Amino acid sequence: MGELGQPADAAPMVPSAEAMRRLGANALRSPLGLALADAEGRIEWMNPAFSQATGVSPADAVGRHPLDLLLPRASFPPDEVERLRREVASGGRLDLEYDTETRDGRPYSVSLRMGPGTGSDTGEYFVILTEDITERRRSAEEAQRIAERAEAVAHELHTERELLASVLSTIPHVVFWKDTEHRYLGCNEPYARLRGLGSEKDLVGKREGELDQDELGLLIAQIEGHVLDSGTPVVDQTVTVTSPDGPAQVLLLSVLPRHAEASTPGGVIGVGADVTRITALERQLAQATRLESIGQLAAGLAHEINTPVQYVSDNVLFLADSFTDVLEALRSIANVARGAEQDPRGDAPAPSVDDLRARLSLLVDGLDLDFLGTEIPSALEQTLEGVGRVAEIVRAMKEFSHPGQGRTDTDLNRAVESTVQVSRNEWKYVAHMEMELDPAVGLVPCYEGELKQVVLNLIVNAAHAIAEQQARRGEQEQGRIGISTRRVGDSVQIAVSDTGTGMDEATRMRIFDPFFTTKEVGKGTGQGLAMAHSCVVGKHGGSIEVDSVVGEGTTFRLILPGTVDQPDPGPDPMAGW
Repeated sequence: MGELGQPADAAPMVPSAEAMRRLGANALRSPLGLALADAEGRIEWMNPAFSQATGVSPADAVGRHPLDLLLPRASFPPDEVERLRREVASGGRLDLEYDTETRDGRPYSVSLRMGPGTGSDTGEYFVILTEDITERRRSAEEAQRIAERAEAVAHELHTERELLASVLSTIPHVVFWKDTEHRYLGCNEPYARLRGLGSEKDLVGKREGELDQDELGLLIAQIEGHVLDSGTPVVDQTVTVTSPDGPAQVLLLSVLPRHAEASTPGGVIGVGADVTRITALERQLAQATRLESIGQLAAGLAHEINTPVQYVSDNVLFLADSFTDVLEALRSIANVARGAEQDPRGDAPAPSVDDLRARLSLLVDGLDLDFLGTEIPSALEQTLEGVGRVAEIVRAMKEFSHPGQGRTDTDLNRAVESTVQVSRNEWKYVAHMEMELDPAVGLVPCYEGELKQVVLNLIVNAAHAIAEQQARRGEQEQGRIGISTRRVGDSVQIAVSDTGTGMDEATRMRIFDPFFTTKEVGKGTGQGLAMAHSCVVGKHGGSIEVDSVVGEGTTFRLILPGTVDQPDPGPDPMAGW
């Protein structure tokens, strides 16, 4: 650059008179401060904007050096001002930005440019330009602050993203997220490994149909459409997954809507917790509870078995004695028969027919055939009945204590019958048992062992409530326990009712709370109904209804789904653990 604003290689231009007029008019109206100084740097002319910038009138400014008027002494000491004056005088250019104040004390920022001009017939001169750059500086500073903040936010987001990725890959759960088109947007490393993929990149952008189909993928495909359509989450769905590089796992899967706006799902997020160990422990606990129940019922079961065994034993002794008598008589008859054919002495005459008839009559009379003909069949019948009764009790015990094989189609009526049989000694002294089992119930998908434990708890509670009611009233009249099964639409209902003490509303509201019991210390743990609620509601997806009237009795209705709406977790993957 040559003179101020003039390129070094530009040809000189000679403005017309009209151009000079227009230039002068615009210079007077320009918001930029403009001044001209002679070769010595003394001001010869200035526009109003320059006068406003310096706070000096044109008359007072003429003949003074612009640096003396413009540069604040606080920022530019005299020796610095002098150095700048020499620099300009030697043909240099100034391009300064500095902060100053107006006469009324308002701070503002100024851009000052000063350099030699040309094109005058009278010789050299200087052009001085000033501009209020307060807003520009503020904008630049604000932009800088925004840029720095954006950089800091970007750094924080990057750090948080790395932290989130680290957390997602570290937690012992599988996590994935999808868009509204059912395409994967991302997942953590455990989920990628579970689906047999190398990394998240192998999953992003794909739908379930493009992946190897397993139970987990089928369940996700089944659930995600419902979640996107309804906007409501589906939680705690149990599924067994066989990992390509490990044993089977039991997952508790939840799929939730990912909201892009207040009410519109922008996709789904899935979280699966590995509950394999917990499931194994729950099943072991359920089995231990059943065995504990058998242990608690052992004395009653022993009594139930002892009664038929006792009369089987008595009948067997009678049959043994009768057999001995009959055998002895048969031997005597055989001897008489042989004697009729040949006398042992050889020379004695054979006994007469009358003699033989008399001897046989004595033997028959000694057997009492009428008595044996009546009692032996009766003894045999009672013995077979007793053996059948023992076999029935043993079968009921075996069926009740069997741990089951996950959720299977179960003969519900038979399960109820075996439970009633096992608990017989608990209720037979205080109540009559009335069963109405609907044959139409048929097979029901359920966890058989756990459901039988629930029915047992209800029967035992009913017997205890009836016994307590009898004690309060001082009467020995037996109560009633009723058990019924029936189909209601797509559901199956098991009802257990009693004529016991009943419950008030406050008690009824708390009966499913863990450790809550109304029984005396040592007679109740408060776990039976809590476990019943967990089994029927939590595991079967059913419900429990309770009706109770104080002093009249209680009815529990267990309502179970008649069909399975979700994949069965199957047999315990940690069986034998």
